Amino acid sequence: MANGVSKSLVLAFLLLHLAFLVAGQGTQFITGACKSDADCASGCCGFKSGKCAGPIIAQERDGGCGFGDAQPNDNAAQALRGKAPTSPSNATPAVAAKASSTAASGGTGKQFITGACKSDADCASGCCGFKSGKCAGPVVAQERDGGCGFGDAKPNDDAARALRGGGKREVFFVA
Repeated sequence: MANGVSKSLVLAFLLLHLAFLVAGQGTQFITGACKSDADCASGCCGFKSGKCAGPIIAQERDGGCGFGDAQPNDNAAQALRGKAPTSPSNATPAVAAKASSTAASGGTGKQFITGACKSDADCASGCCGFKSGKCAGPVVAQERDGGCGFGDAKPNDDAARALRGGGKREVFFVA
């Protein structure tokens, strides 16, 4: 009897740990340590650094996404731009980018996360926090900033859906 109970407890313990492992995938915030793109909420684990990064910025500053892979990729950046990822991708690092200011970038899509923005078009991540007016990771902004779309009448989750492979739609929640 004791042997049957101990096996049940071990099985329950293992299933609990598996559930925590699965629940934690894809939730690491930008600058957090990662082993693959799947670990990051942004879908991009910096190829050179092994830290979660904004997918477009990683192309310029980290040689692309895909830490742990043989070749860097730009899959998450392509998804943000509404394009299908190429396979295999041979992302190459861009020439060193100019230092960005903290002012909104005028719709050029180059502002880094936490930089000031007036619309989603200002941000490299495609998401200007609805409440804060600061560029944000598209998935995290849904929880922490009421969504994306600063300056619009309603928040949106366009960048988050693009990142996860979905189309555009409006956010239907009240924060």
